[in-house]
Amino acid sequence: MAVTAASALTLGLAACADGGSDSASTTVDVYTHNEVDEMKSLVEDAEAATGLDINILRLSSAEGWARVENEAPNFGADMQWGQLESNALRGVDEDFFEPYISPTWEDVPDAFKDPEGRWYGWSYWYDLIAVNTDVMEAKGLDMPTSWADLTDPQYKGEIIMPDPGTSGTAYLMVSTILQIMGEEEGWEYFEELNKNVGQYTKSGTQPAQLVGQGEYALGITWDQAVFDRIDEGYPMEAVIPEEGVGYSLDVVWMFKGTENREAVEKLIDYIGSDEGMESAAKVRSLVTKPGFEGNTEVENLEDYLIEYDAVWADQNQDEIMKRWRDTFGSIDE
Repeated sequence: MAVTAASALTLGLAACADGGSDSASTTVDVYTHNEVDEMKSLVEDAEAATGLDINILRLSSAEGWARVENEAPNFGADMQWGQLESNALRGVDEDFFEPYISPTWEDVPDAFKDPEGRWYGWSYWYDLIAVNTDVMEAKGLDMPTSWADLTDPQYKGEIIMPDPGTSGTAYLMVSTILQIMGEEEGWEYFEELNKNVGQYTKSGTQPAQLVGQGEYALGITWDQAVFDRIDEGYPMEAVIPEEGVGYSLDVVWMFKGTENREAVEKLIDYIGSDEGMESAAKVRSLVTKPGFEGNTEVENLEDYLIEYDAVWADQNQDEIMKRWRDTFGSIDE
């Protein structure tokens, strides 16, 4: 197993550097946007169950999707294990994926998979607000309960959030706000929020880490990034905004043209199996197969999830991101 963060620029997908996979049929080269530690757990379980050798290259959602678009049609990996549903919809439109009807996914609800087997959603995650309770107390700050609260001037410079140009976590939040508030009010909200943001990050997990370390009082991030750090002993709480939160499926797919179809099918079958879902439930709040509970620490979580429109988010992403960059700039500039 090799699990490599893109920033490390070492090992990982050695085959990818050559623009294709020359690996043996038992080796699968995989792209992911999931965190390295999370993927280590998932990959170790998968390798033990399947006998496959799985190589992982981790990039953020936006960076990973940009790589896929640039490589097409000669993809540098066999499959994707972890990416936004909105990018899966884009990939279907671009004909980037190889269809495969996996028998282990039969009882996963239709809402969580492509009808032609071009992608499958194995788990889903949501945005929330990370709070450092020590910093809040020391600075006499009020606990926020809503997205709207984050525009309060008391939080000026105390908020950290990811850049939607590089982070799927951030784009989920931006598209969620626009769906909850409407576009006019939503963009007005971002203007006010920006006044309080002390830093934008590339990664959707980094705000949770920096809030945990006490560098910021509040962070916009995703669920497991906060709950993992709470379990590690950081002085943190998770706030699910009262307006509700959007959620994204985390999806898998097979790249068109892979020379390792048999091995990829075996891995996709495993991810959708009972054993694969049990493994996923150890690291994710919610998994898609009925009868399996994730490790969520939130009661009645479904009450907080809005009817998030991933199709709308996909169809409007270019326009939304152009307006964001024109208004707020980009972390890469």
